[in-house]
This record gives sequence, structure tokens and C-alpha cells, in this order.
Amino acid sequence: MSSTPNPSGRASERGSAALRALLAGLIDYAGTFPPAKLSLEQAASNFVNYLRGADAWMLGKFVVPAAQMEHLKELLQANPEARRLSFPVSVLLGAEPQRDAEIVRKAVMSDEADSPISIDAIEFRPGSPSMIAEMASALPREVPVSCEIPISQDLPAWLTAIQRAGWSAKIRTGGVTPELFPLSSKVAEFLVQCHSQGIAFKATAGMHHPVRSEHPLTYEANSVCGVMHGFLNVFLGAALLECGIAAEQLVQILDDTQSASFQFSGQSAHWNKLFLNVDDLAATRRRFAISFGSCSFEEPVSDLQQLGLL
Repeated sequence: MSSTPNPSGRASERGSAALRALLAGLIDYAGTFPPAKLSLEQAASNFVNYLRGADAWMLGKFVVPAAQMEHLKELLQANPEARRLSFPVSVLLGAEPQRDAEIVRKAVMSDEADSPISIDAIEFRPGSPSMIAEMASALPREVPVSCEIPISQDLPAWLTAIQRAGWSAKIRTGGVTPELFPLSSKVAEFLVQCHSQGIAFKATAGMHHPVRSEHPLTYEANSVCGVMHGFLNVFLGAALLECGIAAEQLVQILDDTQSASFQFSGQSAHWNKLFLNVDDLAATRRRFAISFGSCSFEEPVSDLQQLGLL
């Protein structure tokens, strides 16, 4: 990190090298979840189309409830456009996590050669920190797990349990009503504590747009509006946190609503006078800032285009 940029390298056709380092594989597509609430068939078809498109480099995994994995396999096997495509999934455990864990464990152990999907991650929301240790013995160790935790509760206790399990933490950054969006100070506290304990994180919900701004919270005509966290704010902020900024400055980044504050030039990413190089960004994504779940892939891409970043 420095206050004097020295950008090098040339921009790619779809974004600079720095933008690609920050956003590669960043967006886990969760099209069946609110507010989109698409059918599994439509969401899976969308993901196949996105995988075949020019912006596929930003795609991460397809988020699917464990109970719908078999249906997803059937849909993909019946879709000729899905053939020869890698279809990575993040399996979400539901209200009966032990049952769903068994579904996932059997799927991983079977390792079906003709299966169109690859189980690349698992996500779930435990009822208590003690439940994390219980679930750790039920889930396949070779698959990364993101554990959603309530950041308004005893954060150190939750993160200690996650660290012992060797998992990553998951933060909910929004929803379909304004009160579901945590304050930037709470998001910053979560990121700082994760970083201090060497725990990677994933974010989910309410983060369809690059920069913090006000938008309708659903796709209904009379939707209430609210201020949504920006994924550039969160993930560039996480990278700067890794390079040594203080928690107070991280809050400023998370609260920033000025798109001009976020610039990507060649191999440098900038927030105002601070900048990071490609190696810094790639390292953050590799070891700390995993991804974020979004029910829309088209909105993030469209906004990046409008900002002139793609």
C-alpha cells in the first residue's frame, strides 16, 4: 500500500488486470433466493448462459440447497448447453443440517464420473457456536465450509469456534428490508476480527452493486428503497485491511458512496490516495476474501459497465 501509484501493465478487454484480480470468481450466483426467487430450472439455465459469456471470469459457484442437488443434476443432464461445462456449486444446508450433511457427504464420497456438478463449497447457519464442532465431524473435510454467524452476538465466541473447525465465516450484508443491512461499523468489526484470527470470509445478500448506494430492495414495483453495501467497498476494503489500514479507515471505505473514489488502472487498484497492486489483491482473494452471494449476476456486471470499469 502506498500513497503514490505507479501503475503498469495494460488493461484487458474486459477490465484492468487489477479489477480482474479483485473480482475473479467473486460472485456466487444465488438466483433461487430472494429477492429474485427464480425457479431452480431458470437459475440453472441462467448460470449456464453466464458461464458461456464474456464475463464468466467473475462467476464463482452456483448456490444450491442440499435438498435440490439431485434435481439440479437432472436439469443439467437435460440441458445440451451444459455439456462439457464445469458447473461448480456451493451447497447450502437447511433447517435439518445433519440430514443435509449426510446428503453432501454421500455425494462427495460417490464422486460420480458422470455428475455434471462439482461440490466446491458448503454453507450453513448453525444455531450456536457449539454446533460448529458437532457439524465439523459430519461434513467432508476436503470441502471448504462457510459458516454464517450473527454479527450482533458474541462475535469472538463464534469466530473461535470457526477457527477451531478450520472453516471460514459468512456475513449477511443485507436483505429485503432496510433493518437487515448492518452498519458499516459492524461490517468493519467483523472483517477486523476475522483478519486478526486468520479467518477467511464470505458475504451474502444485499450487495448487487459495486459502490454503496440507495436502491429498491426487491424487484416489486412498490419496493422500499435502502442503502446497500457495495462489493468494491467491501472487498477492496478487505484488501487494504490486509495491508495495514486501521479499522476507522476501513469504516470510511465501507461508507464511501462516491464511485470516483474507486479506480482501477492497469495493475493498480485505488481508493482515493491509497492503492494496491495485483499481487496484493490476488493474495487477499486467495487467503481472506472468498466471495459474495448474489441473486443477480447481471446487475453487478451492468453497474461495472456503467462505471466504465468493464
